[in-house]
Amino acid sequence: MQVTYTHIKQVKRAAKALKDSYPTLKLGQRQDLAAVQVLGVRNYHEAVRRYDSWLMLHVDVSQDRYGTSKCTLCDFSFAADLKEDREAHQVVHERFHEAVEALGYCPAIHLQRERLKDEGSKKAFSTEGLETQINGALMVFRGWFDRSLCNAIYDEYWRKHPTFDLYVSMILDSLGDMYKELKPLLKMRYGYRPGEIKPGQTNWYPGR
Repeated sequence: MQVTYTHIKQVKRAAKALKDSYPTLKLGQRQDLAAVQVLGVRNYHEAVRRYDSWLMLHVDVSQDRYGTSKCTLCDFSFAADLKEDREAHQVVHERFHEAVEALGYCPAIHLQRERLKDEGSKKAFSTEGLETQINGALMVFRGWFDRSLCNAIYDEYWRKHPTFDLYVSMILDSLGDMYKELKPLLKMRYGYRPGEIKPGQTNWYPGR
């Protein structure tokens, strides 16, 4: 089985809880016991080994000795052969995993967002009808939303980040004249919350 950050946290919590039942056991022994009970693995070392494999599961490792590896889940770039870089990736990946699991939604990484915005722009300015244009604009907004949410995850304020529908109502003042013909319909469908996102910006920040 894959051992994720969530699994490791469960094992650590279980090991802490075992202290009352096994007061003479050292922490490492309780972690071994908890790993068996929670995950069904041989010991805590086995859990950590599988966890380390999970951390690298989505990483495109550079074949160049001096190249940069890229995680296709958390979008973090790092030198996979450097311990400090792997540890930095671990911090970001754990943060990202925790947010995605809680939200039930995984924001697109940079390359995916750019493709989404490009395709959306073509539809938004097409002559295929109003609904196609609206859907295209929403694709562009989704790209912006995902970038804003990624930033919120990295800086640990994702729990306060608005949902997509709420975000659309906040972003309308940043559209300028680009989508002026679509704005009235977008306001009618999603509402209008001016001042939540500064005009000209696409990232939401808490405390505005």
